[in-house]
This record gives sequence, structure tokens and C-alpha cells, in this order.
Amino acid sequence: MSHTVKNILSFLHWSFKLVNAQVELYKQAWLAPAFDELVLEIAHLPPGQIPTRKMLAGLLASWGNNLFTADLDYLEEVAKQAVKTSGPILECGSGLTTIILGLLAGQHGVEVWSLEHIPKWYSRVNKILQRYKISGVNLYLSPLQDFGSFYWYSPPFACLPYDFRLVICDGPPSYQTPGGRYGLLPVLGQRFCANTLILLDDADRESEIEVLRRWSTEAKVNVSLRKLTYGSFALVNYFPK
Repeated sequence: MSHTVKNILSFLHWSFKLVNAQVELYKQAWLAPAFDELVLEIAHLPPGQIPTRKMLAGLLASWGNNLFTADLDYLEEVAKQAVKTSGPILECGSGLTTIILGLLAGQHGVEVWSLEHIPKWYSRVNKILQRYKISGVNLYLSPLQDFGSFYWYSPPFACLPYDFRLVICDGPPSYQTPGGRYGLLPVLGQRFCANTLILLDDADRESEIEVLRRWSTEAKVNVSLRKLTYGSFALVNYFPK
């Protein structure tokens, strides 16, 4: 099979999964309140309580970025980890997860550091954080940088802590970034605690499979795949050398 045909089939497969995932999402979000109401409702949940699946589906359905929004199962896992981590949290690629992390982790004093390389997206997320007065989220505009064998965010090293305990890895976009999400460990791995948990989205894509292979070869990690109806994500426990 030629490389071109393989790419076309891969794209069609991904498109089919996306359409089915969106149908399921709108079923889950049926009659859910509007985005503003949901944000306020989640902000007033008791500390440690996870938003219902319908709340999260409502946020996703009204977010309006279907091609790049994390799917419902992944967002639910992000919420679960946000309420129990002792922090701090690193996020690679901002979006709806930034809002969820800020609302839930902020309830128990855990801060979030989020890296975003797209100025327009950075501006949108930042405005939402300000609108709802979601404190504890440090959002940085971090352009992609050439590290030689890969590209990755240019982190604000002077501002980042040395003891990240949770990492939400949903960027940079692998289809337009040499190395995709690989740069996380070589660039910032020394800022992680022992047994830091990394949530890697889209773990069934070829680019992310390659990232996991390289991480497993070059670092001490335990990888657990969570298979979903329309994709998968990985829970990666990282142990610095």
C-alpha cells in the first residue's frame, strides 16, 4: 500500500471517528445548560466533587472547537485527576481543559501552568479565564522552538516550578510539528516529581504511538492505554533518572 493511500485511509478513519464522537457528545449534552451556567455550576461544586458527565458534555458541545477539543472521556479523566492531584499541573496546549483544571484544581489551591503557541487561541482562553475570574492558571504564549531533532514549546523556564505532579499533554499538534509531543520529556522532564502522571491524548494515532515508543526507550515510564469507543489516551507514569 502506497504512503499516499495509507494517509488517505488514516484520514477517513479519523474523520469517521470524529463524526461518531460528535453524535455521541450531543446525545450526552442534550438539554444541558448554557456554557456560562455550566462554568458557574462547576465553580460552586464542593471541593473534590467531579462534574457530571452531562456537565462536561455540555461544555464540550458549546465550546465550538470540535476539531481540537478533547473528547468527553479524556475531559472526564482530566477532571478526575484535577480534583485529587496535589499539584502543580503542567498543561501542553490550552483550551477547555484549561478552564476545567483552573476551576477544579484551584478549589484546593493547586496552580496550573499552561503553554500555548497560537496567539489567537491564547487570547481566547485568557479572556475566558478573566471573564470568570479563574485564578491559579498561569497561561503563557510559548512559540514553538527548534530543539534540533524536534520542535516543542519554548517554555518560560524562570517562571515554572520544579515539582510538577500532573501533566495534561494535548499539544503541540503532531501533524504540523516535527516530533509532535515528544519534546515534553527532554525539555521539561527534570521539572517532574517521581511518579508524575502524564495524560497523553490521541494515543492511538501513529504520531503519538511513536512518541510513547521513544519515551519508553529513552526514559523510565509505565504506560497504560485507555481504549475508548472512538480513540484512546495514555496514562504515563514518569520516573526521573
